[in-house]
Amino acid sequence: MRLSKLTIQGFRSFGIETSITMSPQLTAFIGLNSSGKTSAMDALRKMFGSTSLERELLPKDFHHFKEEVAEETDERFLSLEARFDFGNNPDAIPHFFSGMVAGSPGETLYLRLRLEASWKKSMLEPEGEIDVNFYSVRVPEGEEIGDGDKHTFPNYLRSLIQIIYVPAIRRPSEQLKYASGSLLYRVLRKIKWSEDFTKTFKDQVAEINNGFKALPEFETVQNSINHFWQQFHREERYRQTSVVFSGTDFDSILKKLEISFGPSATRSDFRIEELGDGLRSLFYLTLVCSLLDIEEKFAANQDEEEIGKDRPLLTLFAIEEPENHIAPQLLGRVVKILEKISVKGTSQVLLSSHTPAIIKRVVPESIRHFRMRPNYQSKVSEITLPEDKTDAYKFVRQAVINYPELYFAKVVLIGEGESEEVIFNRLMQALDLDFDDNIITFAPLGHRFVNHIWKLLEALNIPYVTLLDFDLEREGGDWGRIKYALRQLILNGFDPDDLLLLSDNSIMTDEMLESMHTWSAGPIESMQSWVDDLKDYDVFYSYPLDLDFLMLTSYEQFYKKAIPKGGGAKIPDPEKSKIAFDEKVDAAVKATLKSEKAEGGQYNDEQKALMIWYNYHFLGRGKPTTHIEAMSLMTDLEIKENLPPVFTEVFNRIKELLEIATDEEG
Repeated sequence: MRLSKLTIQGFRSFGIETSITMSPQLTAFIGLNSSGKTSAMDALRKMFGSTSLERELLPKDFHHFKEEVAEETDERFLSLEARFDFGNNPDAIPHFFSGMVAGSPGETLYLRLRLEASWKKSMLEPEGEIDVNFYSVRVPEGEEIGDGDKHTFPNYLRSLIQIIYVPAIRRPSEQLKYASGSLLYRVLRKIKWSEDFTKTFKDQVAEINNGFKALPEFETVQNSINHFWQQFHREERYRQTSVVFSGTDFDSILKKLEISFGPSATRSDFRIEELGDGLRSLFYLTLVCSLLDIEEKFAANQDEEEIGKDRPLLTLFAIEEPENHIAPQLLGRVVKILEKISVKGTSQVLLSSHTPAIIKRVVPESIRHFRMRPNYQSKVSEITLPEDKTDAYKFVRQAVINYPELYFAKVVLIGEGESEEVIFNRLMQALDLDFDDNIITFAPLGHRFVNHIWKLLEALNIPYVTLLDFDLEREGGDWGRIKYALRQLILNGFDPDDLLLLSDNSIMTDEMLESMHTWSAGPIESMQSWVDDLKDYDVFYSYPLDLDFLMLTSYEQFYKKAIPKGGGAKIPDPEKSKIAFDEKVDAAVKATLKSEKAEGGQYNDEQKALMIWYNYHFLGRGKPTTHIEAMSLMTDLEIKENLPPVFTEVFNRIKELLEIATDEEG
């Protein structure tokens, strides 16, 4: 039995109907603060909380639309619907069979449970009146729900689905009390206390109390309290006082149970309140794991007719921010434990987080991304991966695992590789644009798969800027790079009539676009016009070759200063050994352009000579290390004075996107 979908409408930040599909085991809710993650978990608590306090709806739970004037609203409505599918838990089916539906012949039956509530302004109740109903819906999803399709769902069946909610602020001491709804209460209820045990226990407590009463000093205390109490209070019912150890009531004794931690060499054992925040948080998770383990062990010894009578058939474990107070090196262990819980037959895990440390440990397919729309309504998206298990699928899946900051960014800057990350981190310092303050994420993602990253970010509604290598005269470069960008932009929904508009106002045909990569690299002006046009779609190029070559041509003296003592390219003197120099340049051009046929016809003599240094710095040594060494020699002023124009364009566009994102949030 699994929660497969949660549909919310009119509840807190979910004004319009929003459906959240659930992973069969562990589902992760991610997003920035106040994006709706807690509200989604609370929706389940309102439906399946174990106490009336958890299930209580308040006026503030009803959605307020952005332009709505609260004082002028007389009525509001909300609905919460959970769909449950039945797979590997046939024991659950008999309990819910009468309420199950199927959309078509042969389709697996499922259960729709729906909470509906209305708030009305009232002259008698200052906060208004709230009416709540809980139904099973007897028509398949997609069909209109009539009044006759909703049947009141009994509380005893609803209690077979329960949620354990672990808030971001841990209070494990509350869960160690023998009180209805607490974890300890659910654990101890599994024990079948025999009559002989309870009688013996009460007799022993009474014997201890009598022993204390026999002490003269204890009698003095008892008599003094009794004497003064009778002077203050004369009513006969409460005339006598007794100082005893929790009485002899068995439940009263259970309420005094505590868990302690030891051994301690210098003092008595520690109580839960004395543990640090991190250990308390870990022990909270320990309680949940123990509860589910105990319930499963007791269930194994149950008779078939007892199933569903004293334990839930499905426990939803919802934990907020499991990373709170826990050392980073322990987070992997925490996620593994949660995954173990999620594969148990009667439990399912939901977690919420806004830290990459947790998200990188969760498979992308189980992530649900929350983002606040400009109209203050939550939007929930699944992670879009390539459909088949190709290299693209593997790359993108690993990319979002290795760069989970993507999910939390206001703007994503997509580059080719590690060089871009090193360079942009330094440029951000020089240009006083902080990645962290503005929630800008850099993602070095290879150009072959950038289209899939675009699709992912489009689905998540996260703006992005892309800087690609132009690779002039390299195989697949120049016109091939332009063609690639055009095709992927079209696949991402941009209007081809705008993208493929030619200078004579005609539209490029599919045949022309398909053969674009075969076009001659000249004239350079024609390619440059396409490069300029693509900037309107936030696609920029490191022109004419790649980012490494662009940095070398702009800051040549600093890259030469970064050469270690005794190192450097061995270059013949062009005056004394012109033939040897020309051969050195020709070899460098072929190596740089990665072809024995390359001639570098679109590069000037100075650029071709620099390819000797390009080979030395970037083909014979580590690219990131070279950039770090060279840029450490530059002052902020020297960086800005020689900044390539494309960097200025990229940073200006990032600032524009940040302003738009800030306005939408405001």
